[in-house]
Amino acid sequence: MLTANAHLTMARRLALLTLLLIAAAACSVKFVADYEAATFEEILKTGKTVDRFYGDMLEAPESQRTYATYSARYVEVETDIRSLLTRNKVRPLNTESIKINETILTLWLKYKDNHQKTDTYRTGVARLDRNRFLRLFGAAADAEAAKRLPSDDKDSGKDSK
Repeated sequence: MLTANAHLTMARRLALLTLLLIAAAACSVKFVADYEAATFEEILKTGKTVDRFYGDMLEAPESQRTYATYSARYVEVETDIRSLLTRNKVRPLNTESIKINETILTLWLKYKDNHQKTDTYRTGVARLDRNRFLRLFGAAADAEAAKRLPSDDKDSGKDSK
């Protein structure tokens, strides 16, 4: 048989457990940043700028694809990519988008440096690089769009049991 003190201790523990469960149920855990329409639009705009860069380059004969011809545009595009990366870095819980943008910037700089060193850009390589950027900007847009969940999907209290 339990003593009065034991009953009181168990009652306190039960009350504490109940309060903890209520508090936990009231909390919502957030794993990703909120959707930002401006960021989504910047992703699309920057992706279009990169696509246009390669489209214009592919229209020129290989002999005219010197680095000097494209150097100013490299700087413009790099600035746009860095702006997008900065926008993503200042948003909390945005790790995946940051990784994608860092990959885009790293590749852009790598391809730019290669173009500067060789002073030409082969057609096959330009097509491959263009397609890689299309995939990366598509992934960046998909990652941002995935943050645009209906309010019911954001409410963990509406989960099925």
